[in-house]
Amino acid sequence: MAAVKFEGVDVLDFLGQVVELHTQHYKDDFNIDRELIQNLAACKNGENEQLLWMSRTCGTYCLWERDVYLQDSHENKVWRFYHEQTKDSILAYAIRLDGIQNGKATGCIWPLDYHAHVERVKLLSCAIEKVSVLFQDGTQAAFPHDSYMQQINMFKAEHGTSKCVAWLPESERELQTILRREHVKRDYHAKPGNIQEYMDSLKKDTLRGKLEKAKSAAASIPKAPSHKKEPER
Repeated sequence: MAAVKFEGVDVLDFLGQVVELHTQHYKDDFNIDRELIQNLAACKNGENEQLLWMSRTCGTYCLWERDVYLQDSHENKVWRFYHEQTKDSILAYAIRLDGIQNGKATGCIWPLDYHAHVERVKLLSCAIEKVSVLFQDGTQAAFPHDSYMQQINMFKAEHGTSKCVAWLPESERELQTILRREHVKRDYHAKPGNIQEYMDSLKKDTLRGKLEKAKSAAASIPKAPSHKKEPER
């Protein structure tokens, strides 16, 4: 399928349709994604407008694109896991949030070739230098990436649990350059798509769609005449 993009769409409605077609179990995961996306669209904050989202047979994930491109971050590991460790069917999308219109989170969505995208992420990921952590009492500290877990555990006794973790790359400039190039490349090769046509084609490829097709085909086959002898009256 040629690369397409869907511009100015109701993001949550689009993703919700994908969930209904593709995610068979743990659909409640999407409730978490829904809240995150709605809040991010409302506040619009630079790089936080760029997300990567996946629908799995069992659940969904919504991740900040920036963090996916940081080697060995939690987001990077999650995005790679289903390519490297499982045979799960994955539908993946890049999302740019544009804001709120009539109460709905709107933006642009690009369907991705998940497995090819993971390989590209592996090639382009930037190294993490430090990890910035905000603790429960308001204390903020930065730790070397190779020892941050031990450092966090030491700080917890005095400052409480960690509330927020931010990955700091060795070169923020390099990371931003990579992301800009990826955005330009992705948008340049994508043509405007029709959502209904896309969902129809998606439905044909899902397990549910294949079952419905098989059911319809079976119903259209004429029944063979019975060879049983009718009882005499």
